[in-house]
Amino acid sequence: MPFPKNIETKLGFNQIRELLNARCLSPMGVYYVERMRFSNRFDIVEKMLVQTKEFQKLLNEESPFPSSHYLDVSPYLYKAKIEGVWLLEEELQSIKLVVQAFIQVATFFRDRTGKYVELESLLAGLIINDLVVRRIDRIIDADGIMRANASAELAKISAKIHEKESEIRKRIQKLFDKYSDLGYLADQIGITIREGRLVLPVLAEHKRHISGFVHDESSTGQTIYIEPTDCFDLNNGLREWQIAYRRERERILLEITDQIRPEIPELEKNLQRLGLFDFIRAKAGLANEMKADLPILSKHPSLQLEKAYHPLLRMSHDKAGLQTIPLSIALNKEKYIVVISGPNAGGKSVCLKTVGLLQYILQCGLLIPCESYSELGIYKEIMVDIGDEQSIENDLSTYSSHLLSMKNFCDFADGKTLFLIDEFGTGTDPQFGGPLAEAILHHLAQKRAQGIVTTHFSNLKNFASQYPGLENASMLFDHENMQPLYQLELGKPGSSYAFELAVKSGLNPHIINYAKNKVGDKQRKVDELLVELEKEKQAVNTMKQKLQEKEVKTQKLLLQYERLNQELDSNKKLLMKKAKQEALALVSEANSKIEATIREIKEQQANSEVQRKARGLVKDEIQQLKTGITEIELVLPDPKKLAQENSELAELQVNDLVSIEGQEAFGQILAIHKNKALVAMGDLRSNIELIKLQKVSEATQKKQAKSSSKGLDFNTKMQHFSHELNVIGLRGEEAVRNLNTFLDEAILLGIKQVRIVHGKGYGILRKLVRAELKSNKFVAQINDEEIELGGDGVTIVTLNT
Repeated sequence: MPFPKNIETKLGFNQIRELLNARCLSPMGVYYVERMRFSNRFDIVEKMLVQTKEFQKLLNEESPFPSSHYLDVSPYLYKAKIEGVWLLEEELQSIKLVVQAFIQVATFFRDRTGKYVELESLLAGLIINDLVVRRIDRIIDADGIMRANASAELAKISAKIHEKESEIRKRIQKLFDKYSDLGYLADQIGITIREGRLVLPVLAEHKRHISGFVHDESSTGQTIYIEPTDCFDLNNGLREWQIAYRRERERILLEITDQIRPEIPELEKNLQRLGLFDFIRAKAGLANEMKADLPILSKHPSLQLEKAYHPLLRMSHDKAGLQTIPLSIALNKEKYIVVISGPNAGGKSVCLKTVGLLQYILQCGLLIPCESYSELGIYKEIMVDIGDEQSIENDLSTYSSHLLSMKNFCDFADGKTLFLIDEFGTGTDPQFGGPLAEAILHHLAQKRAQGIVTTHFSNLKNFASQYPGLENASMLFDHENMQPLYQLELGKPGSSYAFELAVKSGLNPHIINYAKNKVGDKQRKVDELLVELEKEKQAVNTMKQKLQEKEVKTQKLLLQYERLNQELDSNKKLLMKKAKQEALALVSEANSKIEATIREIKEQQANSEVQRKARGLVKDEIQQLKTGITEIELVLPDPKKLAQENSELAELQVNDLVSIEGQEAFGQILAIHKNKALVAMGDLRSNIELIKLQKVSEATQKKQAKSSSKGLDFNTKMQHFSHELNVIGLRGEEAVRNLNTFLDEAILLGIKQVRIVHGKGYGILRKLVRAELKSNKFVAQINDEEIELGGDGVTIVTLNT
C-alpha cells in the first residue's frame, strides 16, 4: 500500500479529488470520488481506465449525454421500506425523475450497442422498465402535485370542495358588500383567509355590529377578522370535505408507496449505477481539461513517460498563458533508479512529484497527461519521502523523520515498488549524511526497487555513474541568462550552480571567492567540468536542431522535385499527343491547298508563268507547314531545362523577380504581408496574391534582358484590349480570378473605365464581383449601367490610373 498515510497530500492528489468533486452532478458521484483508492490489481485498473477513455470519447464525439435529474433519492427509498409509511408528492416526483434519468442513460447506450463496451457492461443484469414512472405519473402531475382525478373518490371530493368554496364565496361576498355600504369594514382590504376560513376585515369600533367568530386582528388592533355566523355551517361543511380529501390523499400515497416497495432493491441498483456513470463522466471531463490520454498498460512494474505534464501545474499555466515544459523519463529492469541533480529551483522536485502523481492517479483509474505511446506498468506500492515530517508531538526532528521513512523504504521496498525521495541525505552534516544516503541507495538498488531521488551530493552522483542499473540525470540551466530551463536530461549529473547563482544574486565577490577557496580543488574542478560539459552539450543540441531543420527542408525540396518530375513526364505525353494532332491537321490543310492548286492548273491549262506562281504558292504552303511544326516543337518542354528552372524556384522573398499569372511582364517584390505581395512593375505598384505570382528563373531573366531593349508593346496591347469583361456562366472562383487579371491589365494600360457583365439572376455573381471590386484599392467608383444597356446586370468600374 502507499506510504506514508498522507501520500495524497504530498503528491497533490487531494487537489485532483477536489476537482473531481466539483464536476459531479450528484451526491452519488461524490460518494464514488471519496471512495476512490489506489489499486495494484491490473485488471481493475485497466477496466477503470478503459471506462474513462470510452466516456472521454463519448463526450468528444457524441451528442450531449443525459445529465439532468441526478438526484439522491436513497433517503426516500429507505423511508419507503417501512410498512405503513407513505411517500409525499415531492418525494415521489424525485423518484420518478431519477428513474427517467436512468432510462435515458440506458437508452443512450442501447442505441449505440457495441461502441462503448465497458460502459455498456455496467448495465448488465439490471432491470430497466418504466413501471414505477407510469404508476407515479398516474397520480402526480409534471409539477409534483397530486392530480384531482388520482382516484374516483378523490375526484368526487375535489368537486364537492370546489362547489362549497364557490357557495361560501358568494355568501360572504354579499355580506362584504352589505357591511361595506354600512362603513363597518376596513378600506382597501378585501375578503381574506384566516386559519383556512374566509373572514371579513371589520373595523374595531364596529365589531359589535357583526355577529361571528373572531379569528385574528391586525398588528395595530384597528382591524378585526371575523367569520360571520351566516357562514359557519358552510365553512364547517367545507372543512369536513377537506378532511375527507386529506384521508383519501393519504390512502392514495400509502397505496402507491406499497406498490413501489417491491421495486426498491432494483431502484437502489439503478441509483448506484447512475452515480457510477456520474463519477466516470466527471473523470472523463477532468481528463479533457488536463488534456489527458490513456497510455499503453503493462502488467510488469515499469514506466516510460513521453512528454508528460504535471496536471495541476499545466492547468494553472494554461489559465495564466504560460508554457509548461514536458517531461520524458523511464524506469525499467535495466535502468531502475534515476538520480536527478541540478540547480536549486530548477524543477527537480516538480519532476519527482510529476512521476509520483501520474503513477498514483493512473492506478486510481484516471487518465494522465502524456503521449498515448507512453507505457506504464502497475506497482504494488508507492513510497515517497517529500517535504518535512517534523513532529513536536512525536519528538521527531526533520532528519529523524527522514530516517524513519528510510527505514520503511529499506524494510518493505522490493522490485514491485516505486519510491521517490526528494533532497536525499539533507537535514544533517553533509560529511555523514552523504555516505548514509549512499548506503541506503545501495541497499534499495540491491533490492532492485525502482525509484527517483533528487540530490546535491556529489558522492551520490558518482555512485549513480558507477553502479549498474542507476542513471544520472540533470535539470538543464541557461548559462547566458543564468536561469533554469526546467528540462530533464538523462545520462549525466548536473551542477548545483551555487557560485554562479550567488554572483547573479549580487553577493559580495570577496565572500564568493572565500567560499571557492574553502572548496577543495578536486571538487571545484569536477563542478567546473560539469558546467563546461553542459555548455558544450547545449551547443551540440543547438547544432543538432539546426541540422534536423535543414534535413527536413531538404526532404521537402526532394519531394517537391520528385512531384514536379512526375508532372513533367505526365505533361510531356499530353503535349506530344496534342502536337502530333496539330501537325497532322497542318499537313492535311497543306495537302488540301496543294491539291486544289494542281487541279486549278490542270483545268486552266496554265502557261509557264502561271505554273511558276503555283509552284511558288506550293513552296509557301510547305514553308508554313514547316514553321507550324517547328512552333509546335517549341511548345514542348525540355524536361532537363524545366527541372533546372523548377529547382531554382523557392519560397518567394522580398526583392525576388516574379511574373504575374497570365501576363508577360514581370516585376520585383517590395514587401510581403500574409498571402499578398507588393509588386513594382516600373512606376506601378500593386498588391497581388502570392498564388498568382511565379518566381522568374535565371534563364527567363536572361531571355527577358535580351528583349528588354524592345520594351513592352503597349500599342499592340491597347489595340487588342477589350473594355468589357463577361463573367456570366462562370463559377465564383473563376469569375473572381478573371476579374482580377482583367483589372490588372486595365490598370497597366492606364484604362479609366471598364464594364463588367455579370447578369442579374439571383444576384449572387453580382455580389461576388462587387465585393471583390470594393477590396481593390485601384477602384475609384462602382455604378450600375443605364437601364437600356443592362441596368444592374452590368457594373461600370472607374479606375484610379
